[in-house]
Amino acid sequence: MTTHLPDETASPLPSSVIQVRGVRVHNLKNIDLDIPLNQLIAVCGVSGSGKTSLAFDTLYAEGQRRYLETLSPSARQYLNQLPKPDADQITQIPPAIALRQNTSQRHFTSRGRESTAGIESGIQHYLRLLFTASGQIFCPDCQIPISPQSPESVLALIKTLPAGIRYQICYPVTTGEQSLSEIIQELKQQGLNRVILHHEEYQLADDLTVPLSEFDTEQNEILVVLDRLTTRSIDDQRILESLEFAFTESSGQATLIVMEPLSEQTTGTPFQIGQQQSFRFDFSTDLFCPQCRREFAQPEPQLFNFFSPSGACSHCGGSGIITESSSISSAESCPHCQGSRLNPSALAVFIHELNIHQLGLLPIQQITAWLKQFKEGLGSTEAQPLAPVLREIGERLSLLNELGLGYLTLNRTRSTLSSGEIQRTALTSLLSSNLVNTLYVLDEPSSGLHPADSHRVISVLQKLRQLNNTLLIVEHDAAFIRAAEQIIELGPEAGKAGGEVVFSGSLEALMSCDRSPTSRFLNAAEIGSLKSEPDRQASEWITLTDATQNNLQSITVKFPLRQLCVVTGISGSGKSSLIEQTLFPLLAAQLSETQFSPIDYGCQSLSGADQIDEVILLDHSLTGQNPRSIPATYLNLFDEIRSIFATTPDARLRNLSPGHFSFNSKSGGRCPVCKGTGKIEIDLQFLADLTMDCQECHGKRYQRELLEIKYRKLNIAEVLELTVDEAFPFFRGQPALQRKLKQLKDVGLGYLPLGQPLPTLSGGECQRLKLAAYLNTSSRNKTLFLMNEPTRGLHPLDIQYVLNCFNYLLTAGHSIILNEHNLDLIRAADHIIDLGPEAGAEGGHIVVTGTPAEVAAHPTSYTGQALNQKFS
Repeated sequence: MTTHLPDETASPLPSSVIQVRGVRVHNLKNIDLDIPLNQLIAVCGVSGSGKTSLAFDTLYAEGQRRYLETLSPSARQYLNQLPKPDADQITQIPPAIALRQNTSQRHFTSRGRESTAGIESGIQHYLRLLFTASGQIFCPDCQIPISPQSPESVLALIKTLPAGIRYQICYPVTTGEQSLSEIIQELKQQGLNRVILHHEEYQLADDLTVPLSEFDTEQNEILVVLDRLTTRSIDDQRILESLEFAFTESSGQATLIVMEPLSEQTTGTPFQIGQQQSFRFDFSTDLFCPQCRREFAQPEPQLFNFFSPSGACSHCGGSGIITESSSISSAESCPHCQGSRLNPSALAVFIHELNIHQLGLLPIQQITAWLKQFKEGLGSTEAQPLAPVLREIGERLSLLNELGLGYLTLNRTRSTLSSGEIQRTALTSLLSSNLVNTLYVLDEPSSGLHPADSHRVISVLQKLRQLNNTLLIVEHDAAFIRAAEQIIELGPEAGKAGGEVVFSGSLEALMSCDRSPTSRFLNAAEIGSLKSEPDRQASEWITLTDATQNNLQSITVKFPLRQLCVVTGISGSGKSSLIEQTLFPLLAAQLSETQFSPIDYGCQSLSGADQIDEVILLDHSLTGQNPRSIPATYLNLFDEIRSIFATTPDARLRNLSPGHFSFNSKSGGRCPVCKGTGKIEIDLQFLADLTMDCQECHGKRYQRELLEIKYRKLNIAEVLELTVDEAFPFFRGQPALQRKLKQLKDVGLGYLPLGQPLPTLSGGECQRLKLAAYLNTSSRNKTLFLMNEPTRGLHPLDIQYVLNCFNYLLTAGHSIILNEHNLDLIRAADHIIDLGPEAGAEGGHIVVTGTPAEVAAHPTSYTGQALNQKFS
């Protein structure tokens, strides 16, 4: 293997490129590259060709490692353990930030408390700061403003009273366990001579008419009169001294009693003293309502955070729902917080007549207008300290609008967002950092985007690049590849047949590169008639009537069975609401014969479910994901592999059973340090967790004794490093194993290593892994498969794998309904249901249904326009 060392005699490289020499990470074959800085660079190639190995495992990993070298000793103590990427030389690499596709698909929940669009975009954090700094508390019962009082604020109120009004400055006594006689004795020693007991005023110098022994100091109030004054002449100094004494003696409490009748508009409370009608005003340095005595918490950022005990509703724990223990389906909105997830103190804080929950219910376009109105009402002294917070909120709102998400509300929970909405919301948080001279590594920013939305994301990426940043995007989408200033293609094939630099240069040069698979699909002539008749006729249908989930506009939808049905439309048009949140739960409930009402699922009625036996939703998540979960365990391959190793002569000699080759079992032969994960996580506290190879097993997962056992010259760790394509011939003579491996090859996962941790798979890979598990369905009768973007993460040349699987399932008598944006797959559909025309409140309608040719002929369908643009 060639080793590349710096040539001391060579002229120095320009500082405008990242020099990469001799990279051997994973399947990369000692590659050399010069990557230009301050450009938009697309890394492409067939699935499994090494794109992620270059972009994330080499460039991002090295950029992160070098950044950590600049940090404090507490962070740097781990750097001696942090391995460098396997490369001879990497120079001029800037600090790096990454957004992986699979991390944007994880569920960020805690005890049922789900993240929201506001949290994912980072806006919610700044709104908490804004409500802390500028929010005004209003008592929800009395509808009056609540604020902490001071001697100066009470004096200001006194000056608003009519002239000639008599008033008394008092304070309530904190009694503790003292008796009334003990309290009176202390007051006399302080030189005080008046108290109000039982709505009667007494002089302490006289004998009190109330029996001291019968007075309960815990149940009855004692008001001490400090000063008796009139508004004819106001002595500021005297009043302030009395008020300061009152606040000090009563731990922050003071009372003003006006001895004259006041207008009905007064905020005072009627208070009887003897035969005289008075008005009472209570003040506190704490926050409580002077009328109903309700207390409120001091605004601080965590008060507006339902993930924090300080802010969460105490009844639902911040989830917004109350669930009956007998059934999750019986969950209903929390009656105490009305689903807001926040406690009453948080909901009592308002800015411009909205609390933070009400603000989060507005579409983002309206929040932009609300923020503008708020800023216009600020004085210069108020605006200056708020400027950084207002700038962050404004820029993120602007970016969401620019990305076409202005219809979203900040309170939308993550599970109700489409994959395209999740991707762009995550992009907002990442791209709002306003960093310069930074390397951004992005995994398929086109993921979940309708072709009509691609230009929005491309425009934002180009603006970010103009701030002297370098953007490295792993992409398959033609629009993004064409927008790149530099293209790097790896391949030519997947796994060990890839890992080479097929091409590096401009788009013009790529188009003339005969060796490039990407060039073949970019140059492919897509001219040809679109399908005008379905490949299979539908004689049976499932019908949803008056679907209203989220933004669906009371639509009635007919889904054909035994056909490839594709639901299309721009992001936010209602596809996920229709399939994942309405059709699937309704069918699941009806097929399981549970008691339900279609209205509970946002639908008037469902018919045709009796024509299928089973419904399966293949989304982008995998249950039970942990670092020890791998494709071999998910498809039950690993049991057979372990049994094969246990039958080898060396294993029998050492009395090793299949259980010894499990890294999930404590009693097996797994590494005791990493517990079979091969990785060690380091908590850097103020930074994201750092993951590195285990120093004990060097990432092999097993103890040394187990690694000495070999089958066909490979130990079990080396077998798990094989890709599916490599494992298929390796396990010749094992028909059961090969059958399952072929299922993975059939869904386009031939490049996937058997031992790759499931949490590192992309959403599309997770979905195709599920599909592989269901491919052997010849014995299943009438199954309806629901899928969300099965082509995600696939190179266009690999999409035929998925189409072949669909044809197999349809031929076996099953039905398929997809949410999809990929035009090659949409073109193959038998029936299309196009939603829109726009997103959010302007979506949720059926624009057109029919064959690809019929959709392409519709004048206002975005999907039809995209089909025409590509295939005509």
